Amino acid sequence: MKRLLLYSVQLLITSTLLAQSYLVQGIVTDEADQGIPGITVTIKATTSGVSTDVSGFFSLPLEGKATLVFSGIGFEPTEQKVDGAVNLKLKLKASTTELSAVQIVGKSEHTEVREQPFAVSVVDVKPLKVQNLDVNQILGTVSGVRIREQGGLGSGFDFSLNGFTGNQVKFFLDGIPMDNFGSSLSLNNIPVNMITGIEVYKGVVPVHLGSDALGGAVNVTTDQNVRNYLNASYAIGSFNTHRASVLARYTEPHTGLSFNANLFLNYSDNNYPMRDVEVPRSDGSGKLDTVDVRRFHDAYQSQTAQLELGLVNKPFADRLFVGLIASGNEKEVQTGLNMQDVFGEVMTTDQVLIPTFKYKKTNLFIAGLDLRAYAMYTRRKAVRADTSSRTYNWYGDYSTRINNAGEFSYNKSLFSYDDESYLATANLSYQLGKNHSVSVNNTFSQFSRVGKDPMRDLSEVPFTTPNTITKNSSALSYSLSLMDDQWKTSVFNKTFMMHSSTQVENEQTDKFEEYNIRFLLNGYGIASTYFVAPWMQVKLSYENTYRLPEGEEMFGNGLTVLPNTALEPEQSNNYNAGILVNKILKDHSFRFEGNYLYRQASDFIRLDASQPRNSNYVNQSRVNLTSMEGGIQYTYKRLLNLGMNVTRQKNVNADKSDRLYQDDLPNQPFLFGNFTAGVQFHNVGPEDSRLAINWLSLFVDQFYWKWPSQGNKKYKYDIPQQLSHNLSVSYAFAERKYSASLACNNITNTIVYDNFAMQKPGRSFSLKLSYFLSN
Repeated sequence: MKRLLLYSVQLLITSTLLAQSYLVQGIVTDEADQGIPGITVTIKATTSGVSTDVSGFFSLPLEGKATLVFSGIGFEPTEQKVDGAVNLKLKLKASTTELSAVQIVGKSEHTEVREQPFAVSVVDVKPLKVQNLDVNQILGTVSGVRIREQGGLGSGFDFSLNGFTGNQVKFFLDGIPMDNFGSSLSLNNIPVNMITGIEVYKGVVPVHLGSDALGGAVNVTTDQNVRNYLNASYAIGSFNTHRASVLARYTEPHTGLSFNANLFLNYSDNNYPMRDVEVPRSDGSGKLDTVDVRRFHDAYQSQTAQLELGLVNKPFADRLFVGLIASGNEKEVQTGLNMQDVFGEVMTTDQVLIPTFKYKKTNLFIAGLDLRAYAMYTRRKAVRADTSSRTYNWYGDYSTRINNAGEFSYNKSLFSYDDESYLATANLSYQLGKNHSVSVNNTFSQFSRVGKDPMRDLSEVPFTTPNTITKNSSALSYSLSLMDDQWKTSVFNKTFMMHSSTQVENEQTDKFEEYNIRFLLNGYGIASTYFVAPWMQVKLSYENTYRLPEGEEMFGNGLTVLPNTALEPEQSNNYNAGILVNKILKDHSFRFEGNYLYRQASDFIRLDASQPRNSNYVNQSRVNLTSMEGGIQYTYKRLLNLGMNVTRQKNVNADKSDRLYQDDLPNQPFLFGNFTAGVQFHNVGPEDSRLAINWLSLFVDQFYWKWPSQGNKKYKYDIPQQLSHNLSVSYAFAERKYSASLACNNITNTIVYDNFAMQKPGRSFSLKLSYFLSN
């Protein structure tokens, strides 16, 4: 009753401010009077609508008379007519029969993405927001995905998707490429509170994302509904770890003027203990002792502010925003690529400033013609400082050298570089009747880097003149839907252009000289899906595609990654076959996703990490990648959920002229999976409260660090088999306004690695407090 009274007051104020437009909001419950999350609320005869949040609440701006359709898996669709601001409390009846395609009047955005012809997994993040998770932890539960971190918060990480790694997989934020966002605005820094879903495309990447991804893409989506809210959260954890975020939106209902603000801060000492580390004795004998030590130079700090001002729901634009992103970080460097060498003063810093422009309009000029455009300009300044003459060991002791060598480099260095980049992307789509649609996408980008180092001779410093990469990717697709959407097919063509101007060191003169590279490549593909039954669909797709080298792959990063200006573009033939089953049996729901993926790649770009401190990117002539994955989710009412997925992949050298022919690629896991379990208790204490307990187990089988056929058995270093467990308990009350989550990661304190001998944190604890207010 109190909740209804509060909403009624809010509606009264809103209706006073609005003239012809008004706001409809309310709560959707089941027959037990419990709020239902994920119910789709659409305006009849349109595709416009929203979904209910975890408490069953929704808010939808309208104009004129309308009929709302409420639908969701396991419930009978219900219609409600509205004509003016009103507060609804709608009770849905459970469906007593299996759902059919005719019964489903509206589908959630996640369901529509999942049912595309492409091999795609979708994670609904809304129910996970109260937990103390980061984006990488959530992605780690998706079949085919393996995220390998080098340490604690802020450490480098390698994203692997069915054997494709690094830049072979592209990342997007609301469909916008994240290539030039900088290291302080990466996946592991984005707060989960600002995310609604994560889409993982495996193999074929749809045209609307507009990129030269080789083996897949990850699109992180945020809440775009027009409503006012404030969300503040703070988390504190082991190793002096702190994560804070404040997210806010305000939209003036009469003028449509809207303001968004996202602020977040991350910090950690990362001084976690490491066990069984081999440390040289101080007596100079060269013998090693196996000891337990603690990291002492690995702190990380990042901060980001994202501000936007614009207009929504105008005749000339659904959304029109200009914005500014400012971010920066500082990272202490403890080791190189493994723990043989330890540093005590090496530092890196990054500062990024990004003005942005966003535009979206449906039914542009004519019905069915939609336009989405985005532009950004990035200025980034990065410093890689290695100015100490000290030599540290794992105890924090050091000795001082008299030569000019740095800790990491052969010579002291205060290398800095300035990056300047531009990005412009536009997508135009047109719906030709019910069954046909076309889409055109173009993405242009330019990246430039200039470097300097006051501690070195000018001739030894890379990027003393600008090194640039210019790219343009264009794509055209045609989609066909037949048999009342039972059979959907999309065919597409992609064109990739690149011009690179770099510096190459002349071995005879020891000076850097300009070197130009140009590429013009064409790709194509097809994706199709067929609904064998309303609850089962099969998918087939093929793509011949290319990926152009990135700036860091060609230029290096000035510290740990060396340049390789001779890199060639990657090419791959991707074959995908999948099945999706979504079955409802009264109170029980099952979802199974299975995929078989086969890739034939040439000039495959991989990170060669065979050196103890440095690495560089190289082309592998031919590589065949095979992956089989499967995942199943089970839900009983809204009380219990269980999930499990397993991935087995084999990535081999397919170059018959290579002595390592048929060898597995080094440093690549081949068998991994996870298990999740969650239980929810409602009305524990205050009314509308929820207590949730969640368990996560992660498994990775052992794999070789280097080529398996190299060396004898004694020196075949492998990364051992690992099994770790995480537990979290979360509690939300007062209509989800307040929530708290207590988590313990790696409960058994298992020694876990993602790369050779690079230990990740052991057992750790964290507490997250969150406040959410909306109207």
